[in-house]
Formats: sequence, C-alpha cells, structure tokens
Amino acid sequence: MRVYTVVAGDELRGIADRVETTTRDLIRWNELSGEDVLVPGLHLLVPGPATLAQTYRVRRGEGLEQAARRLGVTLEELESYSQFRPAGPQWQAGQTVLVPRRVTRKRTIEVNGYLLPEGTPTDAGILQDVGRWLSYLSIFSYQARADGTLAEAKDDIALEVAKRYGIAPLMTVTNFDGNTFNTELAHTILANGSIRRRLLDHIMRLARSQGFRGINVDFEHMRPSDRPLYNQFIRELGRIVRPAGMSLSIALGPKTRDEPTAQWMGAFDYRTLGAEVDFLMLMTYEWGWVGGPPMAVAPLDQVRAVLDYATSVIPPQKILMGISLYGYDWPLPYPAGGRASGIANNTAQNLAIREQVPIQWHHPSASPFFRYRTRALEERVVWFDDALSVSAKLNLVYEYNLRGVSYWVLGNSFPQNWYLLDDSFEVRKV
Repeated sequence: MRVYTVVAGDELRGIADRVETTTRDLIRWNELSGEDVLVPGLHLLVPGPATLAQTYRVRRGEGLEQAARRLGVTLEELESYSQFRPAGPQWQAGQTVLVPRRVTRKRTIEVNGYLLPEGTPTDAGILQDVGRWLSYLSIFSYQARADGTLAEAKDDIALEVAKRYGIAPLMTVTNFDGNTFNTELAHTILANGSIRRRLLDHIMRLARSQGFRGINVDFEHMRPSDRPLYNQFIRELGRIVRPAGMSLSIALGPKTRDEPTAQWMGAFDYRTLGAEVDFLMLMTYEWGWVGGPPMAVAPLDQVRAVLDYATSVIPPQKILMGISLYGYDWPLPYPAGGRASGIANNTAQNLAIREQVPIQWHHPSASPFFRYRTRALEERVVWFDDALSVSAKLNLVYEYNLRGVSYWVLGNSFPQNWYLLDDSFEVRKV
C-alpha cells in the first residue's frame, strides 16, 4: 500500500477510480467517518506496491520531475510523500523531505504493545483487532509499593486472549503510584536491599503464577543519583528471570547524549542497561505532551537524534522503537500551565474532516496538525500521527536495523499503522 495526499477538489469516488479500488475499501483502510467529505492534506492509504517514506536531501537545481525519475517513482507519488507540487511552494536545495521507498523484501521484526487492561471484554476486543501483529503484550502495570509488594493489574482476560493469539505477555513493573511516576518511591525501593529483594521475589512469584513470558521494567522520573542503584536492580532481576526461562526488558526514556546528572534522564545508563537486558522499548514519543506547549508528539528529527545516540551504545538488534498511537488537542493561545486532551490518531483525522479544516504538514518533524474552532468559538490545535508520518517512522526500522517497534498505547485506533506494518514486515511470534 502507499500514501495518497488529498488536494482541494478531490472526491473519494474519483480517488478510488484513479487508484483502481472501491470507496468501500478506502473507507475501511482509513476508517473514514463518512464517504462524501474529505479535506486537503488528508493522507489516505491506497492500493499499490508496499511503500514506506524515507528522508531525502534535495539536490541543487533539482526539480520534482528529476527527483521522481532518479527515485524510480511517479510524479504523483513524489508529490504525495514530499508535500510539494509544481504549482505550489518550491522545495529548496539542502532541504530534507520525505520520498517514497519501495519495500522489496520484508524484514522480520518483533512488535510490542502496551495495554492498560480493564478486566472487561474491551480487552479482548482490542487484542482481537491487532493481536496478529503483536509479538509481546506488555501489561501496564504491576505497581511496586514501598514495602516491596506489587499492586496487581486486572489482566485475566487479556492474558487469556494473548495466549489465543500466540502473544508473549510481559509483566510491566513500574514506580507508578496511580497518579505519577513517583521519584521517592523508586528511591526507597532501589536504595533498600531488603525491600528490593522482597520486590524481586514478589515479581517472580506472580510472573510464574500468571504465566508471564517476561518482565518489563518501566521505572521513570528517578533521581539521577539513583543511576547505579537502578543498574544494580536490573542486573539482579536478570539473574533470577533468565533461569526461569523468561525475558528481561525495560522501557527507556529518550535522550541524545549521556548526561548522568540530568533530571529524569540522568538515571538511564544506556550502555550498561543495554548490556543487561534482552531487549528494550525506547520511548521515542511525548515531546508534545499533556502539560506542555503544542508540538508534534514524536517529531521525526527528534526520534532520529535519539536513535543516533542509542544505536551508538546499544546493539540496534535490542531496540524496539516506540511509536505513539495518539495525539493531543491543545487550546490556543496556549496558556501557561494549560492542559491538552489526548486523542487517538484516527479520531484526530476524522475530527479534521468533521470540522472541514485542512490538515497541514510540518516538514522538520514530519508530522500533521490542524486548527479548528469549537462551538464556543475556542480555537484549538491538534498534533497527531497519520499514514504518512508513521510510514516515515516505520522506515527507521530498516534504516537503523532495529529489532522492531513498541506501541503506546493499545486501544487507540490507528488502522493505517497496522496495514502499513503488515505490508512492510513479517512479525515474529515468540
């Protein structure tokens, strides 16, 4: 499948005729909210050779037609991926744009998805939708307590369905206290040998009784000074996990260099942790976040910078790159201390269609966004991921030779992602 960019005047039936498919299939692949209404800038998945998006630096004096010939793609495809057209603003030498990249041979990768289980049939429905594309299911979360015990998740239904789909369930152990990742809670556990040993024992007892295939640790917002203690905790966990036939993985916060004293990220010793675990989930998202100013959730340039550093100190075959299944909706002008509302990527797409506002493209972050007004005439801006932006992120798996990808968080609808994943990779069941 490939990406088609809607322009002013496009109608779904006309697009369907042009790409030799039906409007019904276009609606299904893109989960469109209606058949008759589109907006400029909307990125649709359409039939075609398996195609991802790669970055390309424009050469001096090079036009669209010359670049299309060099890349071996049609002019229409190049326009859809680069977001440039002969009649519009011209690209410039040295500018980085997206261009199509044919997938001629699928790589086999591993895929993780985080789930916040409710203990209801909703969990089963989520896994029935995407289970065939998952290697691992990380249950979020088993919350560590200050006495070394664990608060359990409501995961019976999720574990049962995971087994049915051949998905290896991972117990995600966190320092999340129900409201936030608790800095002092992490320190209490890591700094006290008896509490730490009690926690390790409790982890293994529950992991065995619940049938988990591995342990995934997601400690965040730790003190930078707790860096050696966290390394020690992961090392000790590995010594008891592997003899039990389970894998050990961690969620790792994103950074572009090692600064041991940096707040929050200083505690993550990439080189040491990468050597201690079997694989890791690199959290390459949340630049745009609920409590911050409007921007892309996972800007491609920032994701690249994190991968450049991570792969310099961790074998890329251990890295599952994080991909967000959500965006954020912010008020404008953004007030100091303002809060955004989370929104599923597919919901964001259909909100733009409902409000009949064009979807714009931000080239440095390779991300879509749009502005709209509520019925109360409040102006808002939405940043999200779509078929084109996730296509560029999936291509990084090939470019950096990564182990695979990890999704936060299952239950947010993003059909184009799963179709592209299926089209571009073989998913290993472990």
